[in-house]
Amino acid sequence: MQNSVLHSEEDLILRLNEGDVAAFDGLFMEMYPALCLLSNRIVFDDAAAKDIVSEVFLQLWKTRTYLNEVKSIKAYLYVATRNRSLNHLKKLKRNEKKVQDAYAKQLEEKSYEDILQHVFNAEAVRLLHEAILTLPPECTKVVQLNIEGYSTNEIAQQLGISPSAVSHQKARAIKLLRGKIVPGMALISLFLAD
Repeated sequence: MQNSVLHSEEDLILRLNEGDVAAFDGLFMEMYPALCLLSNRIVFDDAAAKDIVSEVFLQLWKTRTYLNEVKSIKAYLYVATRNRSLNHLKKLKRNEKKVQDAYAKQLEEKSYEDILQHVFNAEAVRLLHEAILTLPPECTKVVQLNIEGYSTNEIAQQLGISPSAVSHQKARAIKLLRGKIVPGMALISLFLAD
């Protein structure tokens, strides 16, 4: 979502309340990947996670006129996604023994801190993805291919450039991303490591 589209949480909530489809679409584009990541970490089912997040956004749109008391729309979406994901596991628990065992394991392993860590990780990935899209096009291509798991040589072959040019673009991307994201965020270096 473009920063110029939404200036504040209050502005966003007001625009949603008024039925502003562009504001809703922007919020969806910004938050959908991070919310899917969070849901998938709870339900361990990519398709179900996407359905859950879609349901969260559908419910948000249906109840948009009641958002006046919400302080943070992003926090609201994370909590709604977590709750709907846990409810999904409860529903499955009633249906299948295998899923009942997975649900019991989830409840044993998932502490509040674990879920909070998943939210943090999802938000960090969302911020990193947002920053990557602001890089020069050649850097963006190299970084995206690197994140997809391609080696330096494979990226060079795919883009028709030398491996040293790929390494140069990675180094340039790291430098630019460090300036855009909170200094010291080691996540960037992990994604771009050879």
